[in-house]
Amino acid sequence: MTYWRLHYHLIWATFEREPNLTPEREKMFYGVLYNKAKELGVKIHAAGNVEDHAHVVASIPPKLAVADCVRHLKGASMQSITC
Repeated sequence: MTYWRLHYHLIWATFEREPNLTPEREKMFYGVLYNKAKELGVKIHAAGNVEDHAHVVASIPPKLAVADCVRHLKGASMQSITC
């Protein structure tokens, strides 16, 4: 049985630090973020944000490159708030 424990603190900002993460958009943002994480096999331990950036603490399985995981999570979640 394989055992792994990899925790990452991920931070990303909105485009040009625009205050797009408003309270009205947070529900959609977190819904998309958690759905994408589940799809990737990533466990989110904590997530929070202010209007211009988000913090996520996650466990990323070793079969998934951290850069690819961040690309998928950031791409899906940021797209949800700019529509």
